[in-house]
Amino acid sequence: MFRDLLSIPFEYGKMDCFILAREVFNRYGIDIPDYDPARQSVIRTRYKLESISQEVEKGLISWIEIKEPEIPCMVVMSLGNSLFMHHVGVFIGEGKFIHITSQIGSVVIERLDNPLYANRKFYKFIAACSD
Repeated sequence: MFRDLLSIPFEYGKMDCFILAREVFNRYGIDIPDYDPARQSVIRTRYKLESISQEVEKGLISWIEIKEPEIPCMVVMSLGNSLFMHHVGVFIGEGKFIHITSQIGSVVIERLDNPLYANRKFYKFIAACSD
């Protein structure tokens, strides 16, 4: 289902973690809205992206936090020494998630039980908020 994505290289604004997440959700038949306010936050703060939970509080996108991952759900995490939840991937089942970072270089599928991804939360998409 995702084999064709695995060779795509990272390019901010063309194939980054959120663009990949949108594509994966789309393959499950779920159209999540673009995350432009977060993208602008990344640009302004030099990759210190606000967490999805903060965006939810602002009412930009409707997500609910879930305790255990479901297919598909957003995996929101911090990488490295960051205190910010600044990276996303999508849970695809069997303890795995799909994501991309500039450090990795291209789309990969990895296990959630990797200690590198221990600081994480899961979010299920509900619907776009209406004004």
